Amino acid sequence: MKDIRLMKLVLTNFKGIKQFELPADGLDIKAFGDNATGKTTLFDGFVWLLFDKDSQNKKDFQIKTLQGGKVVHKLNHEVEATLSIDGKPLTLKKVFKEKWTKKRGSVNSEFFGHTTDCYVDGVPSKKERIRRYC
Repeated sequence: MKDIRLMKLVLTNFKGIKQFELPADGLDIKAFGDNATGKTTLFDGFVWLLFDKDSQNKKDFQIKTLQGGKVVHKLNHEVEATLSIDGKPLTLKKVFKEKWTKKRGSVNSEFFGHTTDCYVDGVPSKKERIRRYC
């Protein structure tokens, strides 16, 4: 069995958290706080990074930042985790972003969907490669 430890978890523009870093350093971590302070969001970010789901096992959940009940566009939504697997460091990162394109002769850009980019130790990778590590 592999010894897997969370060293650090970083959320950027994920479910309303603009920037947060959790330095776990491979230790046991307990998250305490009032309701709606981000405890579940931390877990959702980690589960989304590894499995494309939230803590309720849903694939279709909102990770975008909202302001006044409306989505803030053109933000990258990122989760990065540094793990120690049998003493060897491994960094996994997932970036969810909107795809905007400006057609020739047009003044405004148009929204054309989303992309999800995955990285293993800073190198672009497929989602399947991230799952292989966990």
